[in-house]
Amino acid sequence: MLTEERKNLIEAYVNEHKICSVTELCELTASSESTIRRDLISLEKAGRIERVHGGARSVKAFSRDIAQKVRFNLNRDTKIAIAKHAASYVKAGDFIFLDAGTSIYEMVQFLREIPDITVVTNGVDTAIACLDQQIQTILLGGYIKADTHAVIGEAAVSQLGQLSFDLSFIGANGIDSYGLTTPDTREAAIKQLEIAQAQQVFVLADSSKIGQRTFAKFSDGHNLALICNKLTEQEKAMLPADLQLVEIAE
Repeated sequence: MLTEERKNLIEAYVNEHKICSVTELCELTASSESTIRRDLISLEKAGRIERVHGGARSVKAFSRDIAQKVRFNLNRDTKIAIAKHAASYVKAGDFIFLDAGTSIYEMVQFLREIPDITVVTNGVDTAIACLDQQIQTILLGGYIKADTHAVIGEAAVSQLGQLSFDLSFIGANGIDSYGLTTPDTREAAIKQLEIAQAQQVFVLADSSKIGQRTFAKFSDGHNLALICNKLTEQEKAMLPADLQLVEIAE
């Protein structure tokens, strides 16, 4: 395959899937990882895609939600490190809320040894993972989004408003000086209640989310702690002023 033909194929695939991993692109083009990384550097310089850790995303339509099967495979090692640290805040007997984010899904494996906790979640995948680990689990009722497997809607909001939590763990699609954002106003409504109903709230996000902004704002960062991998000084300058930063070693 000629270089330009391969680059065109990569660009088209990234635009179609919004975000994808280097591994996917290697399989798509039957190319080595080093070749794909060189292509991504060239495409980014030309303004045709944007590189992220472990892959690439579209510069045209990133404001939409990303399919769950893609999200699970992006930056997974970093997500696991963030999730492990987040789980260290959970104590025996806690009532906690776990958001539908993939970083938060990775927390489940670290919660199984903590006795007598109760997990409430709007993530279908997270609920199943908790049950597999024999963790007492409540799944909110409502409409299930096909792309993110998140439960949303009036029924979920009503149920969530009647509960309170020791801790909430929340994901975000974008974090910048404007605040924390997600593409869907219905998910934003859930996240706002997750924050309001908890004594302490942690946001789990890797550095690829810093400096990004999507459609619906759910917090300005006040009284929230962001658990993230190490950030550059430039990335730190993009964070909301009131957001506490907890950096972890990967």
